Amino acid sequence: MIWLLIYLLTVSLYDLRTRRIPNWSTYPLILAGMIAHFPGHMDLWLACFLLLSAWASGWMGAGDVKLWMAVLWALPDSNIPSLILLIFLSFLITSILQFFWRLFQKQSLTGTKSPAAWRTIPFLLMVWHVH
Repeated sequence: MIWLLIYLLTVSLYDLRTRRIPNWSTYPLILAGMIAHFPGHMDLWLACFLLLSAWASGWMGAGDVKLWMAVLWALPDSNIPSLILLIFLSFLITSILQFFWRLFQKQSLTGTKSPAAWRTIPFLLMVWHVH
């Protein structure tokens, strides 16, 4: 799974630089994960539904949702049951970090869109630690 960490670091750096996550970087991983793990665990489908709901509500960008779905589909089935909890923890921890970063940088705390691909890295590290 080191390849997944390298992939996430690369996409995160690209996102930080360009503020975009291109489709060519997410669609192949989603497709490969679906081929390898279809039909998938019910928690995986629930997580994808929640991510799509976050996009529909304007809480996340489409590229971020596709990246999260790609990561979820790429993970082995043995990691699935605790994924929703780990996603929540990842968003909570990275939100707190982002809050303090913006506070320290004297930036607006609300109403600012920011690159979010980096949030997948703590998530993957937590998945490795738990499993």
